[in-house]
Amino acid sequence: MKLLICNLKENGNLKEMIRYKKTIEKYIETKMNLIICPQFPYLPIMYSKKYFLGAQNVSEEEKGSFTGEVSAECLKSLGTEYVIIGHHERELYFLENREMQKKKILNALKENLKVVIPIGENLMEYQLGKTEEVILEKLEYLLANIPENKKKNIIIAYEPTWRIGKNILLKKEEILPIIERIKQWYQEHNYKNNLVLYGGGVTVEDIKNLSEIDGFLLGKLSLNVEKMCQVLEMFQNSTSVYKS
Repeated sequence: MKLLICNLKENGNLKEMIRYKKTIEKYIETKMNLIICPQFPYLPIMYSKKYFLGAQNVSEEEKGSFTGEVSAECLKSLGTEYVIIGHHERELYFLENREMQKKKILNALKENLKVVIPIGENLMEYQLGKTEEVILEKLEYLLANIPENKKKNIIIAYEPTWRIGKNILLKKEEILPIIERIKQWYQEHNYKNNLVLYGGGVTVEDIKNLSEIDGFLLGKLSLNVEKMCQVLEMFQNSTSVYKS
């Protein structure tokens, strides 16, 4: 276990976020490999010396007349160190395509943000046995021509889209081979020691059972602060702070 990322999505008001932060901080003795990704307005409020701050999205433009967008430069100035780019929900609800995602990745890397890219197959692709094909094709597009000195800031999260938000039993024999294939792709393209996380309907028990992987991208689970404290207790002293 190296990394836990909490994607809080469009959830929580100010009072709830303050409570969330205070509760989480009580369970952390020294800074650990935890990234909290709240809604944009809460980034300054959620900043902490006990965990890392992440954003759920970023603009594909560096700056300019783009009402409602948030630039990578802005995120960096707020103490944000991580950003999630290309989540399935961005594709589904906001029609975000790969060209847009590629621009976002490059903008984030220019500001030395660490980029978390969720990649996974839909249910039909899974049933047709096309998981590996889908993942490799997306990796080739999104990560082509990434500057060598920026490759260290790339993190992939294998997240089957059909499992997002659902408590479907996770099977090691399905998950681990895909994660190993992504790591093999890393090696083939000169990415060194980059992490591969897992996301999609993750439970506390799943984290226990898949402790050999690099970490987890948590959605629904991360919203339950009591369960998150259980997870933090499990890994309080299990790893040193990850530095790419």
